[in-house]
Amino acid sequence: MDARFFAAADGYVDDASDALQTTPVYVSTEVDGASALRDALLAQVGDDSIGVAVFSDNAALEASGPEILTQLAETTEYDTIIVAVGDDLSAGSYVLGEGEAMQIANQAESGADDLGVALAETVQGVQAAAEPAPLAGGGDGGGGIVLGLVIGAAVLVAGAGAAIGVIRARRRRARGAAGGRLPDPIRRHVATLRSLAAEYAQVGARGNAGAAQTADDVARIAVNVEELFVRLDRAGGGQRGIAAIEYDDKLRKLTAALDRDYLLDILTHPHLWDDPDERVKEVRDAVVAVSDELLQNIKQVNARRGLHFQVSLDGLIGGREELREWERAFERAAGERAAGEGTGLPPGSGD
Repeated sequence: MDARFFAAADGYVDDASDALQTTPVYVSTEVDGASALRDALLAQVGDDSIGVAVFSDNAALEASGPEILTQLAETTEYDTIIVAVGDDLSAGSYVLGEGEAMQIANQAESGADDLGVALAETVQGVQAAAEPAPLAGGGDGGGGIVLGLVIGAAVLVAGAGAAIGVIRARRRRARGAAGGRLPDPIRRHVATLRSLAAEYAQVGARGNAGAAQTADDVARIAVNVEELFVRLDRAGGGQRGIAAIEYDDKLRKLTAALDRDYLLDILTHPHLWDDPDERVKEVRDAVVAVSDELLQNIKQVNARRGLHFQVSLDGLIGGREELREWERAFERAAGERAAGEGTGLPPGSGD
């Protein structure tokens, strides 16, 4: 075989590892539709707890999927890593049970006829299975990422060692401080929204403008739902529970309308529906209404916190204003005195 072909295979894992330092999704340019697939996965992943690396079959010349997974576990800080080499999926996770991530990936791979769908289902399955990380204490349940494969696990234990344990502890603390704030029903709705955003993005990448716009809007709603509850946590008070009840109901209705059997089907098969334009408009109006309400609620939380700081700052600024006024009066007096000395007249005298 041509030596240039083997040379091209060098560095697949290094390229993915470098990219995953700054983005949770890497898709090799050798993969068909790489850009659209990357955008769809980014919309679904949403945060920095899941890392996804997608390669063409050529990467198998460098390493197998489980071997790439192990190497990425050593060089990145994700709770869960999903790897695709061609159509072959592998997955490992610090936060799921032994072999659970791999099982989710295998089921998605066997049940889907498209790589993008299989990856989306794997991400969704991991998000649904992940439980909020403990805030403190408790056992690790193991020192490395669980592959569910004897060879992969052995390589990981030998290669990662204590460093991965430190990474895991640090990321769990971070999740306890941020991602763990979402109430369980809201967390499930956010995972569903991200999965739907990925599906709409895939349809949008094929030229459907309505699906592309919906993907952006749904992904933004998922982000803002998380942002609202993070800010409610910081603000304290009893509003978080009320918001959880209210948004559980709103997001359940919204995700039902956005489901692949309704709006997505209308957008892709409008000729099979009565009044498709009116139906699309109704769902679009609902999406806009929820998005606007989320932003308004976030601003309300910020306003409440801003009022507290404004009162505190007024006390500081008031003292500084008194000092500044005294300084200005002193400077005026000094200037008048200097003018009087230069003319031989008393300060403040006329010509």
